[in-house]
Amino acid sequence: MKNRGMGKGKWNGFGGKKEPNETIFDAAKREVKEECGLDAISMKKIGFIDFEYAGSNEILEGHIYLCDKFKGHIVESDEMAPIKWFKINQFPLENMWVDHKLWFPMVLKQIPFKAHFMYLDDDTIVDSTIKLLSLLKKTKEIWVNVIVKKDNKILISNYLEEFKIFKQHQKVTKGESLQNAALRYLKSNYEITTEVVPKMAVVNVELTDIYSMPSIIQEIHMFVMDVSKKFTQTNDYRWTDISNVTFCADKKLLSTLFKMKPFKAYFLMDNDDVLCSKYYNN
Repeated sequence: MKNRGMGKGKWNGFGGKKEPNETIFDAAKREVKEECGLDAISMKKIGFIDFEYAGSNEILEGHIYLCDKFKGHIVESDEMAPIKWFKINQFPLENMWVDHKLWFPMVLKQIPFKAHFMYLDDDTIVDSTIKLLSLLKKTKEIWVNVIVKKDNKILISNYLEEFKIFKQHQKVTKGESLQNAALRYLKSNYEITTEVVPKMAVVNVELTDIYSMPSIIQEIHMFVMDVSKKFTQTNDYRWTDISNVTFCADKKLLSTLFKMKPFKAYFLMDNDDVLCSKYYNN
C-alpha cells in the first residue's frame, strides 16, 4: 500500500526511478530491496509501458518485471505499508492504478507486451494502446458475423444464449466469397434469404488465451442487415434495444455498427474481457 508520492492510497508493485549510471535491471532489484526488504534473485522483463498525462510534456517509461525467485524477509517502510500477499484470483485491481487490469493478464501469462496510457487524472484513462510483442509470424483466420437490426434494436434468437451472439462467427470456407459466407450465416442463424447484405466493419481480434499456440488474429468481417420494413418476426426471435444489451464485450461496437458507416477496429481480448480496443475510419 503506497503511503506517499505517486499512487498514494493504492496497492502498488515495487518500483521507482532509475538512478544515474544504474541499469534498469539493477534499479528494479534495488527498489524491491528498499521497498519490501526482499532480495530479487530471478526477474524476467515482461513489458514496457509509457505513461503520460493529457497536457503534460513528460512521459514516464515503465519497465515491468516478474520476480519468481527471491530471498529474505518482508520489511515494511514508511513509503510502502502494509505489504501483503494476495491470491491471484483476489488481486485488488479495484484499488490499484486503473491501467493494471488491462495489462496484468499478460504478466500472469508471461506474454511480452508494450503499452501506452494517457491519463486525464489519476483515475481516468483517456487513451490506451497495448501491443503484444511476438517473435512468431502472426497468421489470420477469416470469419464473418451478421447483425440483424431494426431501427435501434438487434434481433436475437431465443435458442441462442445472449452472451454467445458475438462469438457466433462462422469461418469463411476455402474459395468462398465474404458475401456468400455472410448470406450463408443469415440463412443458418436467422432463416433470412436475400441477395446481398452490406458489410460494415473489419474487426481484428487478438486473443491472449491462444498466445502460446501459433499467433493467430481473427479477422472478422461484420455485416449488418437492416430489416426495418421487410421482416416478419416469428416466436423464435425477439428484438432487444441496443441500450439494454449487456452481452457485448465492447459497448462501442454495436452503436458504431448501427451508424451504417464502414469502419475498422482492433480488439485485444483476454477471455471475454477487452483489454484494448481501437476504432478507425475506413
